Amino acid sequence: MEPQELEIINGALNLFRCYGLKGVTMDDVAKELGISKKTIYKYFENKADLIHKIILHVNSTIEKELLRIHSETCNPIDELIAIEQVVYNIVKRNNPSLNEQLKQLYPASYEYLTENRHHVVHSIISKNIEKGQKDGWYRDDACKGIVSFLYCKKVDTNPNEETNVFGSYEMSHIMSQAMTYHVRGIATKKGLDYLEEKLMDTKAII
Repeated sequence: MEPQELEIINGALNLFRCYGLKGVTMDDVAKELGISKKTIYKYFENKADLIHKIILHVNSTIEKELLRIHSETCNPIDELIAIEQVVYNIVKRNNPSLNEQLKQLYPASYEYLTENRHHVVHSIISKNIEKGQKDGWYRDDACKGIVSFLYCKKVDTNPNEETNVFGSYEMSHIMSQAMTYHVRGIATKKGLDYLEEKLMDTKAII
């Protein structure tokens, strides 16, 4: 990806997060970045193409980060904490109304976003479970297919649920509770003891 293409993607993404998909035109993107629309159309066919390529870029960035965490982290519980930090940062920036606009206005891109996110998270959590079972941190009877599915579903909420929960509790507390709930469901005694050590250090969890 060329530097200018990436600059347009990041600039447009910031505008969409601030003003929504409906409220931002290609003229707005050009004005924000101080470039001509002709320059934008050099890389993107139209607004729909720009939005889809933003999704491709964001998803690719997240996937690379999760794979880096998996490859560089030895302890599966430490890995899960790092994964939750990535998820926390995503959810913190999430705009429920933006998701609804994407679903209504660009259904193909919304479907790709959802399916890709599930695929990536399912894959990385499955790898995490395999690692944990191999080294005795997680129970052998924890079914990675079911557990990874449940993990993915806990990320899925509708806008009203998000408003109710996220409006009542600090995001870091929600994510910490979700992560510890997940680990306690699959950990061995060894894993639980390690989790308790982590919980004693409040800075270690989210």
